[in-house]
Amino acid sequence: MFRRERTVTPRDIDLLGHVNNAVWVGFIVELADAHAEAVGMGFVRTRQLGGQWIVRRHEIDYLRSAHVGEVLLEETWVESLRGARSLRVARFSRASDGSVLVESRTTWAFVEPDSLRVRRVPEAVARAFRRT
Repeated sequence: MFRRERTVTPRDIDLLGHVNNAVWVGFIVELADAHAEAVGMGFVRTRQLGGQWIVRRHEIDYLRSAHVGEVLLEETWVESLRGARSLRVARFSRASDGSVLVESRTTWAFVEPDSLRVRRVPEAVARAFRRT
């Protein structure tokens, strides 16, 4: 599991006064990227290995709102990695009280950069995520 914190900023907020749904999607992708970098399999390294990750599907449960100045605990992990696909879970909680705000499950596909054809995840990539 990969963890980090984030503070909600004014630019994350919509007209309803809470983090906008589209912003949550950005948080999910940024968190996945940070986890990949942390295990040595960020964008540049996966390109060197002949592939890149693209999102195939997001499932997001918006449970509670987040507001300006709140500190979020962000957690993510790879639940499964099979063939050319990875299922990643992300959870965002309010640091002050532990309330879960958003949970997501994202299906990622490993593809060839030029053709975007799916390809099997290289063993080096799979091994890096199994260590976490």
